[in-house]
Amino acid sequence: MPKLVVAGKIHPDGMAILQAEPGLEIELFSDPGAALPMQSLSSADALLIRYGVITPAMAEQMPGLRIVSRHGVGCDNLPVTELAARGVPVTIVGPVNAVSVAETVMAMVLALAKDLIASDAAVRQGNWNYRNTVSLSQLTDKKLLLLGIGRIGREVARRAAAFGMQVLVFDPFVEPEAIRDGGYQPVADWKAALPDVDVLSLHLPATPQTMGLIGEAELAQMKPKGLVINAARGGLVDEEALYDALTGRMAAGGAGLDCFASEPPAEDLPLLALPNVVVSPHSAALSAEAVRGMGVVAAQNVIDGLHGRLDPALVFNRRQLKDAGHAL
Repeated sequence: MPKLVVAGKIHPDGMAILQAEPGLEIELFSDPGAALPMQSLSSADALLIRYGVITPAMAEQMPGLRIVSRHGVGCDNLPVTELAARGVPVTIVGPVNAVSVAETVMAMVLALAKDLIASDAAVRQGNWNYRNTVSLSQLTDKKLLLLGIGRIGREVARRAAAFGMQVLVFDPFVEPEAIRDGGYQPVADWKAALPDVDVLSLHLPATPQTMGLIGEAELAQMKPKGLVINAARGGLVDEEALYDALTGRMAAGGAGLDCFASEPPAEDLPLLALPNVVVSPHSAALSAEAVRGMGVVAAQNVIDGLHGRLDPALVFNRRQLKDAGHAL
């Protein structure tokens, strides 16, 4: 009888798929803050992980592991290369949360461009004359630079274009012609483009190469009214440098942050005190529709993995598996 460890509560529709699988033993750890006991992990044939971190050392103590299903699209909490070397596929949920994240990105851009937070506070405080500050701006003809145009980046691009924005894209893994075919402008040197863009939106994984990617030097190149949006991974933006920029040269600009270098962030994080920063608790992907979709796909990936019928498009480490000589 195969054993599945579920790390984090998933949608009931996803659990129903798992519970309907004949002979599958399920051990659920629903508390996102609880440590995953090695005693349970060591006997697992499958792991469905929403919360928590599996280190290479922990993975070595899971000899029977056959499939790891990530409840999401980022796998920086998993040793994907080490698992691939053992022939263990790591799956993701694909595009089911892309629309939710893209809508949050656009909501943050609009909240900042339309000065919604300050305007709301002014009206509630009886300051109707706030309307005379003329603090709003429109998105039409503004330039948006996307760093990455994967599933989420493409959805953001579509929505930005619908607002009449000019969409610039830097993605070394996508051919320039493919970007042009979408109606967007490819950029070869994203840092050189910074002085000309109004909104910078990040759609990158957390890797040693991307951590701290946006720092003092990059922010110094942006327009004083520029906006920085990060709904990808915490740590891509140097938070201290961003605070300095938004209280200095970019005080007329702003930032939208769905993720932080440390989560949850400290209550006294300086960025949280700024009126030109819009934040959310790493929840951009957590619309009701997306949460259901992620639970269902993550559960189905477990079943498909145990039966050897995975969709290659949902295997995060398929390149590493191939390099290690393991076929799906």
